[in-house]
Amino acid sequence: MVALEVIDPGLMVQLQDLGRTGMGHQGVAQGGPMDLHAYCWANYLLGNDMNCPQLEITAGQATFLAHQPVTLALTGADLDARVNKQSIMGWQTIHLTRGDELSFRFPKSGLRAYLAIPGGFLAPTVFGSVATVVRDRMGGLACDDGGAGKGHLVGQNAILEARSGVVFTPGINRMVPVRYIPLYGKDLQLNVIESYQASGFSRESKACFYRSGFTLSPDSDRMGYRLDGPVIKPPGSGVISEGIAPGAVQIPENGQPIILMRDRQTLGGYPKIGCVPQLDLNKLAQAMPGTLLSFCPITHDQAKERLKHFYAFFCL
Repeated sequence: MVALEVIDPGLMVQLQDLGRTGMGHQGVAQGGPMDLHAYCWANYLLGNDMNCPQLEITAGQATFLAHQPVTLALTGADLDARVNKQSIMGWQTIHLTRGDELSFRFPKSGLRAYLAIPGGFLAPTVFGSVATVVRDRMGGLACDDGGAGKGHLVGQNAILEARSGVVFTPGINRMVPVRYIPLYGKDLQLNVIESYQASGFSRESKACFYRSGFTLSPDSDRMGYRLDGPVIKPPGSGVISEGIAPGAVQIPENGQPIILMRDRQTLGGYPKIGCVPQLDLNKLAQAMPGTLLSFCPITHDQAKERLKHFYAFFCL
């Protein structure tokens, strides 16, 4: 069922679900939404299963045309969204009629918005997921021959179909409570769970890591966020490559931290001082280049308890 047509894809529009979990041992990147908080709320507003595919819209400048009446949920960054050139609020459901134009301008706060449809957008699964990972040429919309997606971004004139037979539900008028809507665009303090390799860093290096401020480099993407700041001296030149988790804070030889994100590689050989928990990665995913970052230690049990409540609410 055709729901939307892409008039202008802007800088980057990708199809994402929760990603390919349990595939790291085969070298397959996880993919999935950079901001899990905003993604889950978009599905929640529509009563969707949490794995229903959505659009992740990065940096705005995208335009969509409704081919029929459709109900959507919009969360995440304020990308100056408009319906027929009239401003609309995010973090709520919106209703479009046939011929309506939904557009996004430049970011006003945050970087990534999420657009959900009842039942999710239609796409073939690859290893159980439609998540787009460009580097692996995997996921996304079906190829022209109807085959599985090859990791392409959503392009101009793409037709977005819904998996559900009912996409217009005018009785659904929901919004996210204000207390659950993050404030984007401010400096971030990120929690860090120290890794087993943290003991290899000198006392001076760890002190510098925690007391210093870093800036988010423009040379950052869905694979990893690079930071600029004081040099954190790593212990030695590297470690034997091993499985690596989302949020891992690698310290390469130049001493500038790299925080691994959703499209990270499955193996890494740089020393890791710790790991940024998922709930903090959600905030980091919305940070613009130049954002000031600092770090604060947190125990594994503390991070686990916070994440447990998040997962319980969204039934993940």
